[in-house]
Amino acid sequence: MPTARTVATLEPVRFGEFLRDRALITEEQWLAALADHWSAPIRRPIGATIVARGFLSTEVVEAEARVFHDDLDVVEVRTRKDKPTVRLSTIPF
Repeated sequence: MPTARTVATLEPVRFGEFLRDRALITEEQWLAALADHWSAPIRRPIGATIVARGFLSTEVVEAEARVFHDDLDVVEVRTRKDKPTVRLSTIPF
């Protein structure tokens, strides 16, 4: 009888979640920063939103951003051919 095979997948980790998981911000602070981030007319990086809300200093966010990027073991790269292309002439207006 064949056994089910588990497929490994990559799960994206976002910077705000990274800060929350490292206990640098609380769950409530993370959610408040996300609300500000997504509702702002001009979206800025989540780190800038966290600093603007006063949850962390610029220095801490910058230091953690360096750790966040250096600790990545795998980077997913998509080539142009991975994205579907639709010619404008085929889209009904």
